[in-house]
Amino acid sequence: MQPAPGQPFSQHDHLGAPGAAVEDHGRAVTASLPAAAWYRHAQRAINRPEATTALRLAVEADPAFELALADLDALTGSSGQGHSRGQMNWERHHIEVVRAAASGNGKRAADLLREHLAAVGCDPLAFRIVAQMRQSEGIDEDFENLAGRLPRCHPTRWPSSP
Repeated sequence: MQPAPGQPFSQHDHLGAPGAAVEDHGRAVTASLPAAAWYRHAQRAINRPEATTALRLAVEADPAFELALADLDALTGSSGQGHSRGQMNWERHHIEVVRAAASGNGKRAADLLREHLAAVGCDPLAFRIVAQMRQSEGIDEDFENLAGRLPRCHPTRWPSSP
């Protein structure tokens, strides 16, 4: 059972095997169980502030959780350094996507995102981070077409941030 967007997680809100540290789509993450739960909350967040808070809590729960660190850095404009500890392939690619977006290279980020989504299917934080960065450049039609093909497991856009 998954909580509705914006609802807090309980310690029983995990997917896959009992005790597995996974994200919202059941992919393993290199993080502690509490950090993975906060990351799932960030994936389901209904807006940027909620996602940012959940990512901060994920990093507090596991300071070496590079996936959450990269997303938090991209959303807040900070430049924290990760503590590489052997991420899963999908995590490494996600991190490459969001770091490209955060560095201002929107075209590269969008190209990497297309590749990433072709491999993983859905990655709401990677998509939303790239979409926000592309929005500042003026989202191109091709990127809009990509948004139309995303799975409907997460809202495709966050409302504009205050």
